[in-house]
Amino acid sequence: MPGGHSQRRVSIGRLGAAAVPLLIAAAPPAWSQLPSPSLTPPGGQESGAAPAEQEAVPPPAADDPTRTAGGALRLFMASRDYRTIKRLKSVMTGRLQARFDHDSAPFNGKRTNRLAAFDFTEKDLKPSRPAGARAGAPAGAQPATYFATVRSLWAEQGEATEMRTETVTITERPDGLWRIADLALSDSDKLRFSGTVAGVTALRMVLRAWYGVNVAAARSNMSEAFLKKPAARDDALKALLSPAPGKQHAAYQIVEMEPKGANAAVARVKLYETVIGEPTPIEGVPHVLKMVKKGSRWLLDGWD
Repeated sequence: MPGGHSQRRVSIGRLGAAAVPLLIAAAPPAWSQLPSPSLTPPGGQESGAAPAEQEAVPPPAADDPTRTAGGALRLFMASRDYRTIKRLKSVMTGRLQARFDHDSAPFNGKRTNRLAAFDFTEKDLKPSRPAGARAGAPAGAQPATYFATVRSLWAEQGEATEMRTETVTITERPDGLWRIADLALSDSDKLRFSGTVAGVTALRMVLRAWYGVNVAAARSNMSEAFLKKPAARDDALKALLSPAPGKQHAAYQIVEMEPKGANAAVARVKLYETVIGEPTPIEGVPHVLKMVKKGSRWLLDGWD
């Protein structure tokens, strides 16, 4: 979607009848403190209370990201990690929570394979006409629903393993808050390099140093010739390994690696960055890295 971050919003006018602003703005810090779904006061029904008062639904808190479908989707995607399970489940329907408890792998990955970045835009959220409306039932007979297409990058120890396309269903509750009702995998593209080219292990060590912004580890895997280049000077090397302002390293991908004789190899890689907790275009930046064998070790000899 062209333009800056401010253009990654979902407006009322373009979404029509749902009349819900799908703002994909930064969430407030207290994401996990969502309003209680209960519509009954903690003390139960008060004596003499009018039926209308019993059924009244308090408006959602102004800082609750799930007041919009887009906000609920962003919170859901940003929470798909084993360290934020409580926050993740808080934005699900009860049915989806039960599915998560049975098998959490589709949500959080397995072992060290974790979600590294995600992306969706306004055009990826599509409203669904309630089934009741199609059958001629009164308006509001069925909850408002959106279907969203979300792209996600998954990685293990910093190396990209998979690019997923998933369909997420988002429904509105009676209290005006939105919850994730379903998650379905639409497509998957495996990315991990499986070749056994000489020098690939050393290449991974260099790229892990980039992923962790570890200047010392990167320097220890460079040839003497590379260390003499301007790019290997302290400030230049730190800049080479550091993410762009406001971003963090998401993953690296080894696209291909080709031997150049017995003591050299050239690798084409992609380096991915993301904004923490925000939808970010998943577009890896291509680089060419050259590896050389010096004695028994493979070392980085060029970075273009």
